[in-house]
Amino acid sequence: MAQNNLEVGMKCIKYMLLCVTAIFVLTSALIISVGTTIYAIYHDVAFFLYDQMFSPATFIVVIGVIMLFVSLFGCIGALKESTCLVNIFAVILSLVLVLEVAAAIAAYTLRGQVARMLDENLRDSLPYYYTYPDVTDSYDFIQNRLNCCGVDSYLDWGEVTSDQSHEGIAVANITVPFSCCAETRTQYVNEMQVEECEKLYANGCLPRITYLVYQSAGLLGAGAMTIAFIQIIGIVFSFSLATSIRKAKSERERRRWEIQERMINAYTSLSPDTETKEKKPVVYVPFHGQTVA
Repeated sequence: MAQNNLEVGMKCIKYMLLCVTAIFVLTSALIISVGTTIYAIYHDVAFFLYDQMFSPATFIVVIGVIMLFVSLFGCIGALKESTCLVNIFAVILSLVLVLEVAAAIAAYTLRGQVARMLDENLRDSLPYYYTYPDVTDSYDFIQNRLNCCGVDSYLDWGEVTSDQSHEGIAVANITVPFSCCAETRTQYVNEMQVEECEKLYANGCLPRITYLVYQSAGLLGAGAMTIAFIQIIGIVFSFSLATSIRKAKSERERRRWEIQERMINAYTSLSPDTETKEKKPVVYVPFHGQTVA
């Protein structure tokens, strides 16, 4: 009965550790998903960001990939009932936890620089809208996607010298890019279909892009800290399971030794009263014939 209870306990420990590693596989997928999503958002507005803004997102993706492979140690350790692999799993998980905290701190630190950085980059690049294709594409993208126009408003385009090769909208002696148009109306001129802008985006792009990047950095830091909290629970649980596996193995070996001792004692008696005496060997003397008196 005791042996059966021990086996049941070992199976419970094994399945619990498998559940923990399964949770970390899902957590790894979540980390990679969050990191790649934030990286994609930053990539869309990469022209207006510094390169260091991409570091936390890249760091989080790398951590997720590492956790995905580290989870294999937990799975193999559970299946093999190896305390060594389980401890390796917990130690590497602890190191990954430190990296996650560092990534969260970096994300929150860079978050405070977002407003100033975007304000400088937007204002400095606006005059080159008609000069460099990268500036043109970047402004058209954020104005279309974020439903905004200019830095603070469409009036900012009054300081930009227009180019006849680019399509624009004339508003109060100001040429505004067509990407600032909020509503269009289709007209036919000489049997040709022409789209005419009726309404411009009223808001500037600076507040909207700042909010987007600011919230993305906050989400990155919050996600890293939340997952780190889950990891702390997993680390403590993994070390506890490793200790339980070690104790269960020791108990199993002790019971196996007791069974062996009982089997040996069943065939060997250590009592001197029942011990069989050693028989003396019988010596046969050869007969050489009868002697004469």
